[in-house]
Amino acid sequence: MFRKMKWFVAMLLVIGICTDAVLAELIGYWPFDEGQGNKAADITGNGNDGTLNGAVEWVPGYKDSGVHFDSAGERVVVGPIDPTAGTNAMTLAAWIKWEGQGHTREHQGIFGKRLGWDPDNDHPTTKWFWETTPDGDLTFRKGGGAVAWGNGLINSYPNEWIHVAVTWDNGAAVQYVNGEVVETGNITFRDSADDTPVTIGCTDSTNNEHFVGIIDEARIYNHALTQPEIQNIMLGIFPTAFSPDPADGTLHKDRWVTLSWEPGTSAVTHDVYFGDNFDDVNAGDESTFQGNQAATFFVVGFPGFAFPDGLVHGTTYYWRIDEVNDLDPNSPWAGNVWSFTVPPKTAFNPVPADGAKFLEPDVELSWAAGFDTILHNVHFGDNFADVDAGTGDTAKGPSGTLSFSPGTLESGKTYYWRIDEFDGIETHKGNIWSFTIAGTGGGVRADYYTGMNFENLVLTRTDPQIDFNWGDPGGPDPAVGDDNFSVQWAGEVEAAFTETYTFYTNSDDGIRLLVDGQLLVENWTNHANTENKGTIDLVAGNTYSFVMEYYEDGGGAVAQLRWSSPRTPKQIIPQAALSLPVKASSPNPSNRDVGVSQTLILNWGAGEAAASHEVYFGTDADAVKNVDTSSPEYKGSRNLGSESYDPGKLEWGTTYYWRIDEYNADGTVSKGNVWSFTVADFIVIDNFEDYDVGDNEIWWVWIDGLGYASHPTLPAHPGNGTGSMVGDETTGSYMEETIVHGGGKSMPVFYDNNQQGKLRYSEVEKTLSSRRDWTEESVGVLSLWFYGDASNVAEPLYVALNGNAVVTHDNPNAAQIETWTEWTIDLQAFADQGVNLANVNTIAIGLGNKKNPVAGGSGTMYFDDIRLYRPPEPEPTP
Repeated sequence: MFRKMKWFVAMLLVIGICTDAVLAELIGYWPFDEGQGNKAADITGNGNDGTLNGAVEWVPGYKDSGVHFDSAGERVVVGPIDPTAGTNAMTLAAWIKWEGQGHTREHQGIFGKRLGWDPDNDHPTTKWFWETTPDGDLTFRKGGGAVAWGNGLINSYPNEWIHVAVTWDNGAAVQYVNGEVVETGNITFRDSADDTPVTIGCTDSTNNEHFVGIIDEARIYNHALTQPEIQNIMLGIFPTAFSPDPADGTLHKDRWVTLSWEPGTSAVTHDVYFGDNFDDVNAGDESTFQGNQAATFFVVGFPGFAFPDGLVHGTTYYWRIDEVNDLDPNSPWAGNVWSFTVPPKTAFNPVPADGAKFLEPDVELSWAAGFDTILHNVHFGDNFADVDAGTGDTAKGPSGTLSFSPGTLESGKTYYWRIDEFDGIETHKGNIWSFTIAGTGGGVRADYYTGMNFENLVLTRTDPQIDFNWGDPGGPDPAVGDDNFSVQWAGEVEAAFTETYTFYTNSDDGIRLLVDGQLLVENWTNHANTENKGTIDLVAGNTYSFVMEYYEDGGGAVAQLRWSSPRTPKQIIPQAALSLPVKASSPNPSNRDVGVSQTLILNWGAGEAAASHEVYFGTDADAVKNVDTSSPEYKGSRNLGSESYDPGKLEWGTTYYWRIDEYNADGTVSKGNVWSFTVADFIVIDNFEDYDVGDNEIWWVWIDGLGYASHPTLPAHPGNGTGSMVGDETTGSYMEETIVHGGGKSMPVFYDNNQQGKLRYSEVEKTLSSRRDWTEESVGVLSLWFYGDASNVAEPLYVALNGNAVVTHDNPNAAQIETWTEWTIDLQAFADQGVNLANVNTIAIGLGNKKNPVAGGSGTMYFDDIRLYRPPEPEPTP
């Protein structure tokens, strides 16, 4: 009892702390106050309402009602939320009354993001879940089944209300019971950004790993709360307004509205903002401020109130409620911006979307009805002017339904249509929409290999789409076989709209997808049928190179490629959107890359019919896109086999554009896309992205204690005599490919400062062939990122220039820091030791005491993104 009282008093002391931050990024809050029915409202206004599945019961909760679980299949499904999107962090929290001690159900889920269990393939559909066990373990788990921790910590609270929370921030996890830290650890997620539903009261959305007991006041945040914030939410603090009516993002079919909301916990009055411009409402612009009031409702669009002439058809309105309490120093609490739309009098939301391409000939048309519409007059044809004027045979008559079937349409043709809405008094002419039926042809080049790593090419063909479920037996071709094969599909894909596209791979087993040179998907593992996805911004009418690589080990064999966008339904990419890879592709640096070195060589992949390449390069995107060989952006021709261009030293912080036109053997020209990259406002010493298997292994550049026996052009090196080993021979590139700070690779370094026959310190050293002038661009700070391990033996971490100028990290336990940490060093610290900063020959990273070596311990460190920056601007003098 004393322990509980001390906890409660401590919470009262922090009740006023950080309340404005606690709700800033709350993406789901389910208080379970309904007490009946099969719906659980998300009162944040974000629309993540839950559905009760199975025999979930409404019972008295910690506050009002809660939900009780005790049998298979019970769960609350709240949709495909990705709490970590954009933040790489999250918090889960709830009040629970656990009844599961000694229960036969092994896993008892509180929250989960996982489709199901696949023990033969390491249950790859798991993203993360949080559960109790019969032994009283409160465990937070990742994909692959690795347990973060478990220590029986809730055995002390059987059948008793306790508050539990877990935070995750870029790998670092912290677990709380009743507002106190009970465990910390480190855990790496699988991709959390897919359509896997999030469930409450179960580890996943399909099986019976249900909670045993009651859950109430469940919350999800997209950032890691601090301990005071955790303690605040235990007290039910909800400072911002919530539960908007009309609900956020809905259609409102009247020209006036009564806005209402639930007040924040401490609110006395409410500042109301309303307008038709999101940015103005979001900024609290004076033009949108409607006043301060005590009431929790506000009328708009009625004589004598705001917008007295009424709301305008076809307009989206935005509103926000800031909660005010003049006695609280945290006041006001800014609310979320909510919206609703008054539908237009004309038809809207056409399906297919205006400008859609690659449609099937039997397409069905549909739309949303205009305000108060009684009948819909359909106009359809293949001539814009006729459809606009309603002439010819374009008038298809009135319809009482919201759909129209034009019949079988002609391949490759563009059609136009409009819907005129009749409301009983007048007819409202609709906008003209268009779509294009898929043309003939299209497809991608497919190279099929025996072996899972493209060992032996046995078949090349054109596949119309990537949509294969070969099963077992039943592989792609007798020459390829049923198992143990790999495929590379290469081609170009055309975008119908200028918007963000999501590409989805569905595979069993390994898969990798690059679009426009950007790696969107990589799941190069054995796994059951699994969907992965990535997003990229595309421009309508442009074509983009893509490469999809796949391997099949054994069992089922599935390889599919889908896409979607705001105006494109999720679908297998149509054949008509695909074409063979005749353009230059695979730009390096990748398109839209940032932080690029000032000295680099541009490289690309040749189109399959290319005989030579024409290079265009400059700082004006339009010029590079439109010019010919007579312009200054033209940089000359390159022969086939010479797919590179040296632009010379580039300007700091500048964006450059380039294009490669392929001159084909048949005399045709394949004009290239315009690619871009932005030069860094820092100097790159090493980002570790270029090291790979072949002629550029990491240990040939960063010399360790082992050295190397042979190299194609360099003499053998015996190593530096220290206890270090660089590289990881278990990965595809010999680099670390999971624990990375930027890009896709970091440098792994094993150290052992008590290794027999070795110096009592561990060091890896790089000789600089370029980037030796460390005064260039007025730089003055060296930056590097490191990642340690709590199990490492603490050894001093140091950087050395030119052999003996050493700077040691201030934290003697730096090697045990289990998160990415930036270390910045004033270059003057090296100059003071005699280093000529205009001529730096070597840089070394080490652990131990280089100048006074003593026996020590061992461990593994990771390093990434070594850069030079200008010193920060001095603070202005007051």
